[in-house]
Amino acid sequence: MEQMSVVDSFYSLKTREDVAKLLSIEERSLRYFLYKIRLQNNYKSFSIPKKDGSLRIICAPDERLKSIQRKLSVILSAMYSPKPCVYGFVSGKSFVDNAEKHLCKKSILNLDLKDFFDQIHFGRILGMLIKPPYSIGKEAAITIAQIACYNGRLPQGSPCSPIITNMICSPLDNALMRLAKKTGCHYSRYADDITFSTYKEFDKGIVYNNNGTIELGDEIKRVLSKHSFAINPKKISLRTRACRQEVTGITVNERLNPRRSYIKQLRAILHHCRIYGVFNTAKQFVEKGYCKNDYIKRIINDPDKEDEIRAWFSQVLIGKINYLRMIKGNKDLTYLSYAKRYNEIFQTPYFDITNLERFDACIRNSVFILSTADATEQGSGFFCPGYGLLTSFHVTEKGEHFGVFSIESYGEEPLSFADRGITDKSSDYNIDYALYSITTKKINPELVFPLGDSRKLRIGDTVIMIGYPEYLKGNSVTIQTCNIIGTKYYMGSSFYAVSGRVLHGASGGVVLNLSHEIVGIIKGGAVSMEESEHAINQGFVPIHLVIEHIKSNS
Repeated sequence: MEQMSVVDSFYSLKTREDVAKLLSIEERSLRYFLYKIRLQNNYKSFSIPKKDGSLRIICAPDERLKSIQRKLSVILSAMYSPKPCVYGFVSGKSFVDNAEKHLCKKSILNLDLKDFFDQIHFGRILGMLIKPPYSIGKEAAITIAQIACYNGRLPQGSPCSPIITNMICSPLDNALMRLAKKTGCHYSRYADDITFSTYKEFDKGIVYNNNGTIELGDEIKRVLSKHSFAINPKKISLRTRACRQEVTGITVNERLNPRRSYIKQLRAILHHCRIYGVFNTAKQFVEKGYCKNDYIKRIINDPDKEDEIRAWFSQVLIGKINYLRMIKGNKDLTYLSYAKRYNEIFQTPYFDITNLERFDACIRNSVFILSTADATEQGSGFFCPGYGLLTSFHVTEKGEHFGVFSIESYGEEPLSFADRGITDKSSDYNIDYALYSITTKKINPELVFPLGDSRKLRIGDTVIMIGYPEYLKGNSVTIQTCNIIGTKYYMGSSFYAVSGRVLHGASGGVVLNLSHEIVGIIKGGAVSMEESEHAINQGFVPIHLVIEHIKSNS
């Protein structure tokens, strides 16, 4: 049935027979479900633990009822136009999108609608359907509410419950969006999770601090009361940038990140799988109470079930690694490194790690160690496509004869040379860059980092810094992911300060954005990790300044 005919048919619903026809089932079959065997007898209830230790009751319909509810869900979805503030149960949106809306804000207010599904009862669904904008017949509305409800409430576990919650919350969303606009903040809702955020202080109509107690403002309380929703008082959270700010379980202070505890646990699990084996690690996982699968808990100590337990645990790890990918992206190095470990542990190419393989190949091929013959002077450099070898001006400022080495060639014959007055093409003391022609034919032009646009960078953005501080043969490249914490003028030119530690020898190395595009040249650095952070300038020169200067001198 075409979506337009579904919409037309829905608005013309009057009777139970109309509903049955729209659901493509016989009216007598629907009547049998509603009144003969009664819908209450078609549910199985079970509980799962919440994060706070309490239990969430799930009421799952049997397959016959679930089939009807799925059809109803599709029909109701055609009737509902999602508000821009709604992220839960909306096609094309996710909890990650919801969190991203509140990234880098000064203050974030998190609220939780109390007993969300229980607050949506038979009478509310009936009232919604017989009133505008739907205005269907009362008998038809009663029939739909009967299909949707279990014991007079909207059950968690029904395929049509999510779309009905969004439809019921639509007037609330409108009111809270208007309040957010009026008070200069941002609002979003993911199911029962409500979030407000602002670049400034919250208006007292939203929330305020009453001698250390967080109090909701009168205006937001009036809106919630008018639309018959209550807030869980135990889940009111107001956090500033000085604290860890979370939205739908994702840290949003500077960039989207899972909780540190999540990364730490996943890293430990993968390490233990390598050292102690998958089966033993799975047993430890269950013994610590992380497993919610009753069947697995029953068989976990049965050595004859090892293959079954391994298969289950592999799916657990796939889910955890995919969660990381959803938040951090396909090119994130943490995600890729864990995906690689999974492939190695289970000896399968389950995860596509092509981005990691290319990233590593580009470093080996186009990021270099610059060193004098006696290794008393060192720095880093990289090949910039279309231009040549780039490094910091101060690395080769004294004019020594620098060899250009890859990790494989270090200590042997250099790939090329960086000689001031001989191979230099362009440079600037203030910007702090030097461009050299590179004579080697060993660089594969297909394995270089592409040039990005550093003019798009903003404070809070994540960058990847790659260089060779204090390099000795056998060392690996230093790769550091950090954030831009400020911009300023340093030595007469624009400079981006970062949150990471930049050691001497990394200067001249490449800075990438999260798309693995060149956006800068590493500049500055501490003599050691112990040197005072405040006594140095650590960061990078944005690449657009370098390219503009090269072009102006060509």
